[in-house]
Amino acid sequence: MRLQRMLLVATALVVIALWIAFLIAGLRIPAEWATAVRGGGMVDGRVILPPFPALTSVATYPANTPTLDLRTHYYLLGSDAGGRDLLALTARGALPSFELVAVALGARMLLGLVAGVGMASRVAALRTAVRAAGNWVAGFPYLALAVLVIQAFTGGPDATSASTRVRVIGFVVAIGIVGWRDIAEVVASRAEWVRTQSFAMGAAAVGTSGFGFFRRHVWPYLRPALMVELSFQASAVLVLLAELGFLQYYIGGFTGIAEDLGLGTSTAYHLANQPELGQLLADARIYTLRQELLPALVPAMALALAALAFELLGRAFRGRADLPA
Repeated sequence: MRLQRMLLVATALVVIALWIAFLIAGLRIPAEWATAVRGGGMVDGRVILPPFPALTSVATYPANTPTLDLRTHYYLLGSDAGGRDLLALTARGALPSFELVAVALGARMLLGLVAGVGMASRVAALRTAVRAAGNWVAGFPYLALAVLVIQAFTGGPDATSASTRVRVIGFVVAIGIVGWRDIAEVVASRAEWVRTQSFAMGAAAVGTSGFGFFRRHVWPYLRPALMVELSFQASAVLVLLAELGFLQYYIGGFTGIAEDLGLGTSTAYHLANQPELGQLLADARIYTLRQELLPALVPAMALALAALAFELLGRAFRGRADLPA
């Protein structure tokens, strides 16, 4: 078990190191290559349109500009449909994504902690009500429930239908609601186990109760379990964020890239104005259908690696949270 734990920790550290290297490399690229939309470029004397291929140096020109104003840039991982460097774009999109994950995860953990205390409460009505709510949430598909909550706050997947603040609140509430039951079950089971121990019975006999009992006797056994649960929940939140983005539910606005297919002009791509990792997956289906895999694969791999790192850490330290025999 110890060797397995060490291997999991080592693998997680390698994944985290890769993520940090990716982040640093992306942030070192000037911001203009993650924000300015390029209309096309020239490679070896021929004009090409974005998405630009990986490992290619392209003399690019801006979109909607009468002069070429060629600017040469090396695309290590290629570009999106707006000619924006995928490495720089994904790295800058990771920062607001992790901020959102941290806030939403904090809300989920707090709600789960409060609900778990309610589940372990000696008040029968409160215990029954919280468990009933937990069973209802568990029986509802998490993604569908999150979509319904976001829909209630924003009115739909259109990023322009509500302010950014309202959309952030909607995402935080949605992510908090769909994941609290698992945390609550951990809290309730620990609290009930402690209550059956002789030291807890002795503490209750001398008058220790309420928050003092929780802090002195429950929290020391609960804290390691919550740290492990935090890793698993962080991984789950990242995956949920990717699923929501794929379904066109994201926080920021977008700029449409139009194209003429001979039947009139239509919007082909939606370029994120303030990108986060979930929104970068919004056009994944379009890129895949057009066999332009890198613009969908790069942010997807970034999300997958981050979720994998949290999952490995949770599995590595899960044994340390086991209750004494």
